[in-house]
Amino acid sequence: MQSSGINAEYGGAAVAGLLSDARAVVNRARDDAADYRDTHQVPIPIKSLTERLGKYMHYFTVYGHLRPFGVSILIGTWDEINGPKLMEIDPSGTARGYYGCAVGKGKQNAKTEIEKLDLSSMSCRELVKEVAKVIYSVHDEVKDKHFELELSWIGKETGGTHQLVPQDIYAEAKTYAEEALNDSDDEDTDM
Repeated sequence: MQSSGINAEYGGAAVAGLLSDARAVVNRARDDAADYRDTHQVPIPIKSLTERLGKYMHYFTVYGHLRPFGVSILIGTWDEINGPKLMEIDPSGTARGYYGCAVGKGKQNAKTEIEKLDLSSMSCRELVKEVAKVIYSVHDEVKDKHFELELSWIGKETGGTHQLVPQDIYAEAKTYAEEALNDSDDEDTDM
């Protein structure tokens, strides 16, 4: 999964799938966000952006001479009035809102782990650690190739801007996830 900023002062996206398709969809999202801002002088609401992108992606599934996008995208925003918002758009163009979601390989296992968390009562810093733990726990070292953990966030801590997680929080989250994975491996060998 790759992370990308739609508009640093507005929101961010994480994508899973074909990177060339992801680039095309994220560029479309940036263009739609910029057009909306130019026309209305305010940032585009996430619901409007996901509806526009969903229609655009769906258009490519309807006509035989176009290839559907091979990408799922998560879009996150935060502001003082509405708080956090997370939307997912799948390759068919269907858009859904979530408190926590996963896309890409291993998404079902990740969703199961996310459902165990009480997301509404956790701080953003705590959630970063838990997300890292979920990513490490669903990664199968035998079947999957090596991955590099990349974490970005948007929230009150960032002033509503999408940015990479600071290095100290990143290191803490990575250590927490690796220790949790080692603990679960130790429990498996004890049985």
